[in-house]
Amino acid sequence: MGLRIYNGYLFFFDWPDRSGWIEEGADRKYQDRHGGYVKGELIGIDSDFYYFDMDGLLFKGEIALDGYLYSFDDQSGRMKTGWAEKGGKRYYYDELGRKIIDREYAIGGRDFLFDADGAEHTGAVTIGGKDYYFEPLRGKLKNGEKLLDGAWYYYTEDGSRLDKGWAHLDDGRICFYDGEAGMLRGEQVIDGQPYLLNISTGGRMTGTVYYDGEIYTIADDGVIGDKERTPVWDGIDVSVHQEAIDWQAVKESGVQFAIIRAGYLASEEWVTFVPDRLYVRNVLEAQKQGISVGAYIYLYAFTEDRIAEGLEAFNFLTETNRIMLDLPVFLDIEDEAYFRSGSEPLGGYEYRTDLTRFGMEYLEDLGYSAGFYTFHQWANGVFDADRLYAEGYPFWLARWYDNNEDLDPATPAWNDERQPDLWQYRATGIVPGIEKEVDMNYLYWNR
Repeated sequence: MGLRIYNGYLFFFDWPDRSGWIEEGADRKYQDRHGGYVKGELIGIDSDFYYFDMDGLLFKGEIALDGYLYSFDDQSGRMKTGWAEKGGKRYYYDELGRKIIDREYAIGGRDFLFDADGAEHTGAVTIGGKDYYFEPLRGKLKNGEKLLDGAWYYYTEDGSRLDKGWAHLDDGRICFYDGEAGMLRGEQVIDGQPYLLNISTGGRMTGTVYYDGEIYTIADDGVIGDKERTPVWDGIDVSVHQEAIDWQAVKESGVQFAIIRAGYLASEEWVTFVPDRLYVRNVLEAQKQGISVGAYIYLYAFTEDRIAEGLEAFNFLTETNRIMLDLPVFLDIEDEAYFRSGSEPLGGYEYRTDLTRFGMEYLEDLGYSAGFYTFHQWANGVFDADRLYAEGYPFWLARWYDNNEDLDPATPAWNDERQPDLWQYRATGIVPGIEKEVDMNYLYWNR
């Protein structure tokens, strides 16, 4: 080994490679090529990196080296790179194994924030006087909305929150955000000009819009030009039975409001709430066209517990799809299952009245305006609709004098002397944009 002269030439003969792992009981060491143990070094072995302490023992855990924190697997001792999870928190080690601490760092084209312990920061944070939001696994939110404490906020291209101003969203909406209030909805005055913003999605409305009993005429820039209040509106009610609906054509036909089926509350043998598969689409598309929208829930359930459970599920569906309704949610009481348990009438007249009231009160507690729907012959014969009407609950009455023609809205609909809040006056309407027959309704704003 070493330098030798042979035949007039100078040669160098290398040492034999004696490197390799040495097992000493539960400890592992690494012998270098000269036969000595590696001590106090970070070295690469077969494409992985390991650290050996001053006694030559394989290190496992976290250690500071040259001003950086490194982490080595608790089992194999391999140096960690990339994402690691510990104690329910996520950490990141760069390609050299250095732990990212107390700073923002780009990973895979996304910006992440790490706290003083190196844990991934998620949620809202203020940096340099600006507000940002970091999403788990996704990093800094950019060009997007976020629901926080009941309000929607918009985060711009650099990730900072838009405190006040208009934002053009990728889905075509133009929305206004105002400080701590977040996204504005409904009728608003912005920079001294009146606007009407979609009650569910916040999008700026244009054209003819029906909202809160008034007809709005809105310019292309969203500024309200005129509005008028009319006592009676024309409307429809629809469900999945009508299949896909062209809501623009419906709007152009003169329809001002729609009551859309959200689903039904089932009897004891079924899932509590069964949603209408077109509910969300129908609500958002109708509102996008400037049609006021309410909802109805068909009742098969006949106990307070089942009704409460079902209405909670309805509320979850509505909230998670960011729906806000212009008009009430009506309990649709027309099925005999609601009035009978087996072959016997359910509970009696007072019980059915109280059960209907319970459902509406529960909806009100969830934040909705609540009403009830039934046929004329059931309104006082099966439960006390007159009492509920007098208590102020919106009453939607089905009474078809002539199912083949549209009736004058002044025609007496209930007890020949007064009108309900809504009157479903025929079930055979033909409306452009809807292929099947549809129920036709009047809405009386004086109630």
